[in-house]
Amino acid sequence: MNIRRIKYFIDLVECRNFTETAKKNYVSQTTISQQIAALEEEFNIQLIDRKQIPIEPTKAGWLFYGEALILWKQYNHMKLSMENFQKYNTQSLSIEYAAMTDIQSLLKLIPSFQDHHPNIKLELNKVLLKDIAEYLLKGIYDVAIAFDSEFQGKEDIVTYPLYKGRYCAAVSHHHPLFHHKSIAKEELYEHPLVMLNPTAIGNSYHLMIQHAIEDGYQPNILRTADDVETELFYIITENLIGFFPDNYQLAYLQDEVRLIPLDDSHHTFAIEAGYLKNNTNPALPSFLQQIQIGFSNRP
Repeated sequence: MNIRRIKYFIDLVECRNFTETAKKNYVSQTTISQQIAALEEEFNIQLIDRKQIPIEPTKAGWLFYGEALILWKQYNHMKLSMENFQKYNTQSLSIEYAAMTDIQSLLKLIPSFQDHHPNIKLELNKVLLKDIAEYLLKGIYDVAIAFDSEFQGKEDIVTYPLYKGRYCAAVSHHHPLFHHKSIAKEELYEHPLVMLNPTAIGNSYHLMIQHAIEDGYQPNILRTADDVETELFYIITENLIGFFPDNYQLAYLQDEVRLIPLDDSHHTFAIEAGYLKNNTNPALPSFLQQIQIGFSNRP
């Protein structure tokens, strides 16, 4: 398979236009059309509905797009590793994460690691939480830093704990609970909630609902959001309550939103570093050793 065709297809799905895809790749529109047709011939199936304006992938095309994204990431990971080794005689270690709260404790260890291992180059990549385990299992990244819920049931992934905490209620200054020092379960579930949707946070969405049921309540989720910024918008504008980790930094909104502890709640979490059992990257053992030393010495 021609890997460049994969890139053309990904760009075409995202641009929805042959002309824009051609401009993005500095080739002719005819080239894009021919390469997409060659893909369809290779797999003997129609991937793009050219009758739609803007163009639309077929059902097979959407399936192909998901696999193509993973393949393109794998290719770039391999290419970067080889380039770093060839040009700088360095090894690369790729780390994926989903939110700043995942890596803020890890960042304190990086300067020491780089001092001890100048020949190892760390690559940091932000991805959707729902993709964390899949990308790790498919070898796109070497290490994943994420909520423990994303690693549950994945027997090929080994994990190491980095941080344990509790979820807080994120409450707007207009909300009647804003000045509470803590919030009881019965008070919390009297109010409508907003959560990040399953397409953004994967298993964590269902785990939050499970924790609410374990608290003895069926949560009233009035809205879902694609990202934290949108979630905060609904918290402020519609007086909805959100769930945020206790280590989330809200300094820029401290007058608008407070994180308030929950009394006697099952809403807890852990942040873990995960890696594949069979990962052969020679840089991985050094990184794991640094994590174990750094976090075992913490109070």
